[in-house]
Amino acid sequence: MQAFMKQLYWWLTALFALALVYAFFARGYLHTWQQQFDLVAFAAIVAWVVINAGLIYRRHFRFRDLQLENVDAMAGEEFEQFCVYLLKRNGFKHLQTTKGSGDQGIDIIGVKKQKQVGFQCKRYTGQVGNKAVQEAWSGQAFYKLDEAMVLTNSEFTDAAKELAEQLGVTLIDRPRLKRLMRRLPS
Repeated sequence: MQAFMKQLYWWLTALFALALVYAFFARGYLHTWQQQFDLVAFAAIVAWVVINAGLIYRRHFRFRDLQLENVDAMAGEEFEQFCVYLLKRNGFKHLQTTKGSGDQGIDIIGVKKQKQVGFQCKRYTGQVGNKAVQEAWSGQAFYKLDEAMVLTNSEFTDAAKELAEQLGVTLIDRPRLKRLMRRLPS
């Protein structure tokens, strides 16, 4: 379905380009069909502008006015997309998600202050344990990253905090996540 939508978008973009060429250059030469072409060109231009405005709004304001309760209700993949958006708003650049399964413990890779940082994202209802810290640490080695972090909407167990300190993995728990969310548009 997504491939079809992408192809449809590019066809609409091509129609938009043709409509602009018609409006700026060919309109004066097609006197007999001018009324019909004017209507088609206008509709193509309006459709392209409206769709792109919607896409821009969705991309930049998708998580606007978001509360932690909304984050708690997200599915895993949606939480990862939220984390990408949140990290971007907090100064990370060149953000990319790794493949869903077999990601070697890192869900997102980003750059900040010339350091490559890997993130393990965990949307949990209970406490996050050692496994997430171990996955982030092994993912750091696998992807040859400068730092590893585990980001959650929950809290970490004492054992996870102790292990993270030993391994040098940074933990971002619910209170720190809330502070990061202050940079979201409101």
